[in-house]
Amino acid sequence: MKTFILLPVLALLFASCSNSDTTSDPVADLTTQTNMVAQSDWSITRFTDSGNDETSDFTGYKFQFNADGTFVATSSEATFKGTWVLGVGETKPDDSGDDATDDKFNKLTITVAGNKQMEHLSHKWLAEKITATEIWLRDDNVASNELLRFGK
Repeated sequence: MKTFILLPVLALLFASCSNSDTTSDPVADLTTQTNMVAQSDWSITRFTDSGNDETSDFTGYKFQFNADGTFVATSSEATFKGTWVLGVGETKPDDSGDDATDDKFNKLTITVAGNKQMEHLSHKWLAEKITATEIWLRDDNVASNELLRFGK
């Protein structure tokens, strides 16, 4: 009977130990993500503001996140220039009173002006996902229900 109880306890102990107990290097991860963002033209595949789908407001725009930190938005009508920076998420909770679980996300800050569309983009975004083909961003204020997604 003791063996019967001891086996599940030992199995649970071994299962809780893993080879992936090492932490990844946030600076290396940030460098990799920065390089993915700065590799070519992007378009907006989804933009919602207050839950309203406003993706069509960005039809015809192309976006460049240049390695020197400049941000360029181009359409057939105009070109807008600004800046961007990708930073490591906070190590302490934010003081905004919003969802503290979002503090682990890196922050992608876009600063650009010129029209309504650019004003919507100019923001400090939580970087939920960055790959070679997708950038998923959201506002840290869950009540705003703002999402921004870039794709290739």
